[in-house]
Amino acid sequence: MNERVRFSPSPSGGLHLGGVRTALFNWLLARRDGGTFILRIEDTDTARVVPGAAETIAADLRWLGLEWDEGFGAGGEQGPYIQSQRASFYQEALQSLRDRGLVYPCFCTSDELSAARIADESAGRAPRYHGTCTSMSSAERDARLERGQAHTWRFAVPDRGGIVVDDLVHGRVEFQSADIGDFVVVRSSGGPVYDLACVVDDAAMNITTVIRGDDHLANTARQILLHEALGHVAPHWAHLPLVTAPGGAPLSKSGGAETVAELREQGFVPLALINHAVRLGWALPAEDGILSLPALAERFELSAVSRASATHDPAHLRAVNAQILRGMPQRVLAASLGSFAAPLPEWISLEELAGAVQQELVTRRDFDALARPVVDGGPLDEAGADALRAQGARVALEAMVQVLRACDAESAEEVARQCRGAAKAAGVAPRVALPALRAALTGRAHGLPIDTVLGLLGCDRACARVEAHLALTLPPDPEDSNPA
Repeated sequence: MNERVRFSPSPSGGLHLGGVRTALFNWLLARRDGGTFILRIEDTDTARVVPGAAETIAADLRWLGLEWDEGFGAGGEQGPYIQSQRASFYQEALQSLRDRGLVYPCFCTSDELSAARIADESAGRAPRYHGTCTSMSSAERDARLERGQAHTWRFAVPDRGGIVVDDLVHGRVEFQSADIGDFVVVRSSGGPVYDLACVVDDAAMNITTVIRGDDHLANTARQILLHEALGHVAPHWAHLPLVTAPGGAPLSKSGGAETVAELREQGFVPLALINHAVRLGWALPAEDGILSLPALAERFELSAVSRASATHDPAHLRAVNAQILRGMPQRVLAASLGSFAAPLPEWISLEELAGAVQQELVTRRDFDALARPVVDGGPLDEAGADALRAQGARVALEAMVQVLRACDAESAEEVARQCRGAAKAAGVAPRVALPALRAALTGRAHGLPIDTVLGLLGCDRACARVEAHLALTLPPDPEDSNPA
């Protein structure tokens, strides 16, 4: 079967990892079977719409490599792909339901419905509509409609016993029609609720499989009833386990989950988010390592998705990102840094510097923090100043600068070895000498290995920096002139 699947976010904010996982699983199923991936914007809940959010979500999907075949911004034969532009489709569906007596107007006010809900909860019952307006005569209904009295349209749920959802993740799930209650399909504003809009659009766009979060499983019985009432063949269903934050709360926009845009600004790369998100509910063997999107599509099976919730572990995401950055070809890493790399002087190239710091990177944002001290040589931070004032530090620098002035070694590693030897010969331990040398060269007591720093600077530039620090008037250490 050529799958037709859709990712249909609400434009109420940025895309977070739970949404990435849903979009990714839809994309993988479509690509595995040579199917079609559709992006549909579900904006019928106008109160939650954030201007520009749809465009942001689309940009995030493109950045992740999850291009769509039809939908928002791409067009297609089943458009438009923004629900607020599909009002005529929903009105046609409502009229079809009205013509067959499957819906009725409900004139209950929000206060009346709220009072009924409170009464149900107080009695320990699940809140549901009690059919207040079902006993109204057709003459009274027509009169109220004629007067323009505010009303919603409710679907009359048939007393049919069980409604079975054959879910591709959860297996057989059964709901009882008696527990559902007649539900609203069109608001008093005339706009459709989620269930009706979703059903109409899935049918019009020939969606074969609906892959979405577990929080929509409870909607499915209502949507099956609507598909049947409108004469549709319902799609297959696959409800994914919710993604939770480390504390156990559902990962959500309202809960402050980091968005793709925020993770991008933090220096994560697309493939890291993909390989992290794909394991949120799908148990790939650890030995598979980092996989490309095409490789993931070849392996993807909905039947292998867990029913249990999956926890987003930020440490795992960082580890995956670090593995990808450290495995990149040097030129590819340099090209990917973009705004994370500040302008460099002519004496050093971005590619050379990227290669030097590569094995220390966790995110791309780390690049400038690692590289800038080497490029600028300072200013001193507190630990660097302490390292230069440590007992024996000046003696060590005076010994090591002699090595840098001679600079007869063939490699930075050899220069570093000779510097350590000179400091040791002067009676200063490496734990004092090396932080002092690094501080003189970079302004930091901690950072890149000394041989890496020396290799980037070269002996002449390194020598000049050490000499500059030796020329400073520092509080003398009385033991520096006669180290033990």
